[in-house]
Amino acid sequence: MPKGKAKYLPIPAIFIDVVLLFNAFLTADYLVFGGTFPDPVFYYWLFLGWVVLWISIALFYKLFDLPRILYLDKIVAKTVFTVGVFAMVSASLIYLVTDYKFSKSFFVTAILLFGSMLVMWHSMLAVMFKAYRKSGHNFKNVAIVGFKQPVERLINEVLLKPENGFLISGIYTDEKLPSSMHDFHKGTEDSLIKSDLTSELDELFIALPGEQSELINAYMRFADKHMIRVHILPNFSSYLNQNFAMDYVYNVPLLKLRKEPLESLSNRIAKRLFDLLFAIIVLLLIASWLFPLLAILIKAGSKGPVFFKQLRSGRDDKAFYCYKFRTMAVNQDADSRMATQGDARVTKLGSFLRRSSLDELPQFINVLFDEMSVVGPRPHMLQHTDKYQESVDKYMVRHYAKPGITGMAQINGYRGEIKKKEDIENRAKADVWYIENWSVFLDIKIIFRTVWQVFFTKEENAF
Repeated sequence: MPKGKAKYLPIPAIFIDVVLLFNAFLTADYLVFGGTFPDPVFYYWLFLGWVVLWISIALFYKLFDLPRILYLDKIVAKTVFTVGVFAMVSASLIYLVTDYKFSKSFFVTAILLFGSMLVMWHSMLAVMFKAYRKSGHNFKNVAIVGFKQPVERLINEVLLKPENGFLISGIYTDEKLPSSMHDFHKGTEDSLIKSDLTSELDELFIALPGEQSELINAYMRFADKHMIRVHILPNFSSYLNQNFAMDYVYNVPLLKLRKEPLESLSNRIAKRLFDLLFAIIVLLLIASWLFPLLAILIKAGSKGPVFFKQLRSGRDDKAFYCYKFRTMAVNQDADSRMATQGDARVTKLGSFLRRSSLDELPQFINVLFDEMSVVGPRPHMLQHTDKYQESVDKYMVRHYAKPGITGMAQINGYRGEIKKKEDIENRAKADVWYIENWSVFLDIKIIFRTVWQVFFTKEENAF
């Protein structure tokens, strides 16, 4: 089931930043020039450049990320630092790009006004968000396995403070708990695996000694299978068998089971903007003329609809309708049986569309609807998700990201018919690696390799 509660939407925050920049720009104009720019065209272009530059720098420094633990002083310091970088980069570009005698008074006034308004706005946003969490929104359900002194400190200083947005579902330990925490005790250290709370949990904190490495590994597999994010209070020498991400919460060290770049709000914004830009370009330049042509050929070649839609597993295991050009004759097995080599259901045109991957083009519509990304784990049929989540290690982890039109598994040849368990295991490993190592540059690399394979290589599994 999908995890998480109401999430902070970044687009209004970006819009308000731009409004504040516009307000600072006009106020500086009034204070320095009396409300009339000496060269309106130059200053209008300057404002547009500032908007693009500010959004780019703010995304780079993750200014729109609101961490689970909000420290007002850190937010103010980060905002001031980002405005400082913006001012230096802006001044350098103005000096290098133009010979125009630009007003230094206007520049300093606009930057100071913008910085002041931005600090007040981001501070107010943090205070509002703390109040929002205190009222019971944007919370995460957490469970704790094991108990030792750092756990008690973590609970008292972080998890029990309502402004941090945590709800303790239970503590599972064989140790004696302080009287103040008796109500949270739900069972022994191994009893959570046997419980039915998995659909309610968002995060799991593990505080078991290294001697219990077998149980720790069991919990990590358990968490992956049920899409529960893991934090470990480390004594990890006996079970450090993969890359972990170190985190600190109130000076308590935590090991996250994996690094997820797309957990960053700024990275998700950057990926979404890239997806939208790429999808719009494809739909305008290619789909606008190719879709009608393919629609005519599909209708002429066999009876049935032009498009084929099927429920697939999306991000957080949420089902959505995935669109493709129809490549098969209409049949009752389309939603239950994958295409195989020499499949009689595939039409002549459909065979060409599948080999060339042109049948996937309608999924750019899914990208516009924010159901898919250009790059990500390929979406599987619901019955495959049900089948493989129990038998394939880390299979459900691939659902932490939005599914993609192409992905790391596809460019490495892991596509087409699943003949043996190793085929799906290789896909899962490639997809999890992508989630742990995502970057915009990685997406661009995968897109280029996909285009190269479509035009210049012959895929044995493309049928």
